[in-house]
Amino acid sequence: MATDGRMRRAITIFVVLAALGGLGAGRGAAAAEGPYRFFQIYDLPVLMLWGSPEEAGRIHGEVFRPQIQHLVRHVLYQKILRGTPEQMREATLGYLKRGLARLPAPLVRELTALAQGAGVSLQDIYLLNFFAEAVLYPACSTIGVAPGRAAGKQGLVGHNLDWPEAAGAPVVLLAYGTPGAIPFVAVTVPGIPFPTLGMNRAGLCVTLNSAFSIEPLPPEAQFILPKLRQALAECDNVTQAERLLTRQPRYHAWNVLLAGGKQQRMLLLELGHRHASVRQPKEGLLISTNYLASPALRPVMHPADAGSVQRANRLLELASDKAKLSVHDLERFLLDPQVWEETVYSAVAAPAGQKLMVCPSPGRTYTPVEVGKILKSFPRQGK
Repeated sequence: MATDGRMRRAITIFVVLAALGGLGAGRGAAAAEGPYRFFQIYDLPVLMLWGSPEEAGRIHGEVFRPQIQHLVRHVLYQKILRGTPEQMREATLGYLKRGLARLPAPLVRELTALAQGAGVSLQDIYLLNFFAEAVLYPACSTIGVAPGRAAGKQGLVGHNLDWPEAAGAPVVLLAYGTPGAIPFVAVTVPGIPFPTLGMNRAGLCVTLNSAFSIEPLPPEAQFILPKLRQALAECDNVTQAERLLTRQPRYHAWNVLLAGGKQQRMLLLELGHRHASVRQPKEGLLISTNYLASPALRPVMHPADAGSVQRANRLLELASDKAKLSVHDLERFLLDPQVWEETVYSAVAAPAGQKLMVCPSPGRTYTPVEVGKILKSFPRQGK
């Protein structure tokens, strides 16, 4: 990653940390109690939650308290904030503050309880979750395989979460079964209750990459991660999710892949400030790294960096070698040395079969997860 990119991120975090100061650390209980189940599939922790926002946040914080404290102390402060210069960027600060002000009240209550359960400050949880919303960095790769190109005739989604500062962080599955919502699972790290890859019981799958844009930060700040979580909880098909995410974009710049549902559709949304464009599969493939590619977005796009181009070209090269692609093929592609780049996890999803393969970075070994069985095992409530 370029040095100036690290400098921009450091400046932003310093600004936000100063602005959100004064929020005290909460005290976590010794052990979680309430509406949840916690278990492991091999070495992959799975936390199922179906209570109120306050209960979900508290339990999340208590169960993963040591891991969250480690991420705050050693990732947020020692890697992201260390060496922060005194220069401040008011536009970035204003963007983050406005975005926080627009968070839904139930989510604020959940994040507040999460901080209390983990024994960290609310400002730390906000920074851990939302710093990337304002300062985008080269990270993440996604490959979508349409049903006609997939070996099993069911669409596939492969995703690498590349977050240099958090490489080696623990990877967890959070499954939510909130009453009145569609149950869904999020692949994430402790302390971040949002999906960088997620799947719901209707078979809808979402994943995202950051992207580069020359647009200014939008004054009507809206964070993408809460919207992805909303899509999983409310939408049972790609069309509904597309409408939700593109109704009023107001995002910095993101590429979001949507796949699955009864329609078995697949598309890539390129989102920016008041701009949204849709890419359809080409020869049964959708490949996305960290830049906007749609001609309609040319006036606002930033040239792709070399790393993003390399990863996109390598994925295309690997995929072009076979007429039909399987889960195993995507697993291999994501672990390729030219694609794997300071990766936190790799994951391959089969939305129609509600199956997931997750590979945390330390072991470089995929763990099979029957997502459908997890989501069907919630207590009888909701959709």
